[in-house]
Amino acid sequence: MAFIRVKTIHDKPYAYLVENVSTENGPRQKVKQYLGRIHQASALGEDTDRNMVSGDSRKEFLLNLVLREMPGFEAKSDKFHFENNVFCPKSFKVQRSTKSGSDKETILSLHGGYLSSFTLQRILDFKKSKDVEKDARVLAKHFLEAGLLISQEEFVNFYEMI
Repeated sequence: MAFIRVKTIHDKPYAYLVENVSTENGPRQKVKQYLGRIHQASALGEDTDRNMVSGDSRKEFLLNLVLREMPGFEAKSDKFHFENNVFCPKSFKVQRSTKSGSDKETILSLHGGYLSSFTLQRILDFKKSKDVEKDARVLAKHFLEAGLLISQEEFVNFYEMI
């Protein structure tokens, strides 16, 4: 199973998707994908009141959850902007505007997790199996890795939409 690894290069954190592989010299980490530079996000505090998130679909629910956790995002045309960060609700991409005017994939450090296009897409692509307990553990892990705090009731509501 793949997981996110953080490497610090020139005092700046970068995220990579890696998986463990067995070699004749022992286990090694194989980089599957570069995810982007990690930027600190100023999210709601742990003790802040959280309104219950809802939605008619998984995408709408996840969008509302991201916007609740990132109160600084402001709607501009069809995207949400926060400082130099851009969140596109259609594609669920998290990008950072550069000086050259292009957008690069980025990751926002949030509640001990990493909010990124990859972690959001992994939640959206989650599929149920016949083992509800295993599903719950895996899906909860995906929410934690994305840095999204979700209540038990919200979690159950989201799982029922799948």
